[in-house]
Amino acid sequence: MMSNQYQLLITTSGAPRLVCRRSYDGEDRLEVRELSTRTTLQIRAHEISPYRHTLLLEGTEYQILSVVRH
Repeated sequence: MMSNQYQLLITTSGAPRLVCRRSYDGEDRLEVRELSTRTTLQIRAHEISPYRHTLLLEGTEYQILSVVRH
């Protein structure tokens, strides 16, 4: 059976630049900012794209470097 877990590699934009990994179930709803419109949305983890979204966690915006299904 294939796992429905997604691992996001994220980074802050400020200095010092922090990089971390976060794991989510594919159905978890995450708050993101759409890059083209700057609109804040809630989408499922399996819908996240590093090319279209930044991740919002506790008021901080993180650039998404990669999304890996594992």
